[in-house]
Amino acid sequence: MSSNGISLGFLTQWGVDEPSDVRRLLGASPVAWGDYLNVNAGSEDEQFRQVDYHLDEVVESATGNVKAVYIPAVLFNGRMNQWTPELSSALAQKMRSLNRRGVIVYLRFCYEMNGGWMKYGLDPLNFVATWRSLTTAIRAVTNETFMLWAPNVAPSGISDDDVQAYEPYWPGEEYVDAVGLSLYSFGPERSINRVPSSDLFRESFQPFYDLVSPSSASSSDNPLGLSRAYEVLIAETSAPFYYNIPSNTRFWGQAGDTDITQPFPNLTRLTPSLADRPYARSDDELAVKASWLAQLTGNATAQRFPNLKLVNLFNYLKKGNATAEVIADFRYVGSDSGFNATVEAWFRHNVGNQSAYEQGYTGAAGALRPATVASVVGAVVAAVVLL
Repeated sequence: MSSNGISLGFLTQWGVDEPSDVRRLLGASPVAWGDYLNVNAGSEDEQFRQVDYHLDEVVESATGNVKAVYIPAVLFNGRMNQWTPELSSALAQKMRSLNRRGVIVYLRFCYEMNGGWMKYGLDPLNFVATWRSLTTAIRAVTNETFMLWAPNVAPSGISDDDVQAYEPYWPGEEYVDAVGLSLYSFGPERSINRVPSSDLFRESFQPFYDLVSPSSASSSDNPLGLSRAYEVLIAETSAPFYYNIPSNTRFWGQAGDTDITQPFPNLTRLTPSLADRPYARSDDELAVKASWLAQLTGNATAQRFPNLKLVNLFNYLKKGNATAEVIADFRYVGSDSGFNATVEAWFRHNVGNQSAYEQGYTGAAGALRPATVASVVGAVVAAVVLL
């Protein structure tokens, strides 16, 4: 599955919409599957058993004689200096076992490390040392697990040595196989709907792209001293659509930024979260999400960022931030009856043909032309273009 040569993957809400559900709903297979591995500081004996519960779904997603591509993100519940050599060894052995099952792994270790919301975040010296040690441990046992360095999009206007910048966390070219970025269109206050501005992705992504994909090794604008331009992933992204939570439901008062659990509310019966003076088309979930996807995978993006190879869609239903009683629907695909079927129908039929939305079209899904480029490309695409 791709659009304008940019492959698409999914970060599914495991236990709700498994990879097999997404494939069934779309009638096609995304190129890669994301996951989160929650790891606690301390004993390593059972730290990575979560992988085993998901492995069969990943393996079964492969088509023909190509291998499945799996992008697990390690979410460490500790400070960076609490990661131990024993954890590195256990993680390396687990990745080796995945590779032996025919799965290619891109390991997003301690992602968004430049963010203060991560317990291990904002600690570049220990991050770099730990990354290098883990990379060495993994390469000692397998050559089919690749280290994916993936910060969060940096705030604009900061210096390149700021603790929230990218450069302090760079472990060195010899320790990084692939690069990615977490980048969302969150809307105002992360709780109010707004169609993303037409230049949001370009302006947010350009500094990172220029850093990791310089025009040449001899370029004067090559602060990392790279000998090559990396091919780049958007490691996770979406444009959530927000719904107000009725005060008489169990979701009212739930902690912010936590997963909504089943049974899900019927979102078609909830009201969108709008500004006091609503932004244009902000009550239209399709306009919000399709406009963002068009920026991510449209022809203009493919031309401007030729080394952007994969976009990984975060497909979760969550409670919004702690300051607003809203549900944040990040999904492009959903199997529950209360999901906005128009979004899913548009995605299923029009991925790969974004030109209408690039030009500002916001009509009904059925009015858009059928996809002309989208096809089931299988995991071989990611395996080839990201190496």
